[in-house]
Amino acid sequence: MENKELIGACGFYCKSCPSFAGGKCAGCRREHREGDCFTLDCVTRKGIEFCGTCENFPCDDIISREKVTILDKDWLKWKRKQKEK
Repeated sequence: MENKELIGACGFYCKSCPSFAGGKCAGCRREHREGDCFTLDCVTRKGIEFCGTCENFPCDDIISREKVTILDKDWLKWKRKQKEK
C-alpha cells in the first residue's frame, strides 16, 4: 500500500496533484504546518486520519469555507443529503 502521508487530510491523493507531480510540493501532510490548512488542523485536533472519517463529515466548514478542500462541493452537499436519509 502507498504511504498514507500521500493522502491529504481532505482525502485527496497527493500523487494526482500537478504540484506534487511537478516536484513543487512534498505532500500536504509533509508540507503544511499548523495554520496552513484548516482541514489538516481539524483532523489533527480531532485525532483522526482523514476528514471523511469524521462523524460530522461533511461539515459546514468543509462545504462553505474557501480553500478547505479540493473535493467537489456539489458532491459534498450530495453526501450530506445521503447521510441525512
